[in-house]
Amino acid sequence: MEQQNQIQQQQPKLGIAALKSVLNNDAIKQKFADMLGKKAQGFITSVINVCSNNPLLAKAEANSIVLAAANAAALDLPIDPNLGYAAIIPFQDRKKGYVVANFQLMRNAWVELAQRTGQIARLVCEPVYDGELVKKNRFTEEYVFDEAHRCSDTIIGYMAYLETITGFKKTIYWTIDEIKLHAMRYSQTYKKGYGLWVDNFDAMARKTLIKNIIVKFAPKSIELQNAAINDQASFTGDIDNPKAVYLDNPQNDDVGETVDFEEVDTDSGDVQQEEP
Repeated sequence: MEQQNQIQQQQPKLGIAALKSVLNNDAIKQKFADMLGKKAQGFITSVINVCSNNPLLAKAEANSIVLAAANAAALDLPIDPNLGYAAIIPFQDRKKGYVVANFQLMRNAWVELAQRTGQIARLVCEPVYDGELVKKNRFTEEYVFDEAHRCSDTIIGYMAYLETITGFKKTIYWTIDEIKLHAMRYSQTYKKGYGLWVDNFDAMARKTLIKNIIVKFAPKSIELQNAAINDQASFTGDIDNPKAVYLDNPQNDDVGETVDFEEVDTDSGDVQQEEP
């Protein structure tokens, strides 16, 4: 009987009914209340709605959803992907044999978290058209851009600019080839010729550069540090002691290159499913 109870305890709780049960637990509700105060119940409702409206999340493991949502709550970010801040993404974990949730920050979240530091004077990210890159010094990493020199409507790269209130300034520039190389390395759907990097390259490129410049060069608040660690992670354990697992990692043998997953449009928030 004891062995049977242990096996039952190890069985994953899957589906919306299981999710509602976990979120209705007094300890879980108190944890969200501690993080969000009066906004907690509305946030919990939005988690249920988001998962109910997504066929894969509707059958995902409940604990991973709650832990992903808790990360958004800890950062005080809405979990509705239509708002463009944070999203819960379903991943098919082939080793476990069921869908688990993945926490991902969207472009608006990185801008919001950077602004909360109170140290950002300017934050810009724009495409660079043919002719607009007037000068580049690879030794000092100084760039001169001038839209008056545009030769055509061909985008040759993307730039991001960060300036703090202390006067620190940083510009980064990635060529189109460098951005495509990044997408090829980190996006399984891009390798297969579909998905967000194909359908909305501009939005994904902007998000990538914004995140890069903020994580590397912006003043680091505790929120930003936690965001950088937990972005694109799935979580196991309990809400007081979660363990991050990075499923969308080319080096992760349990996921591999044929991982089944969905991506969220960083502008519209639409979930895009893998094609048959």
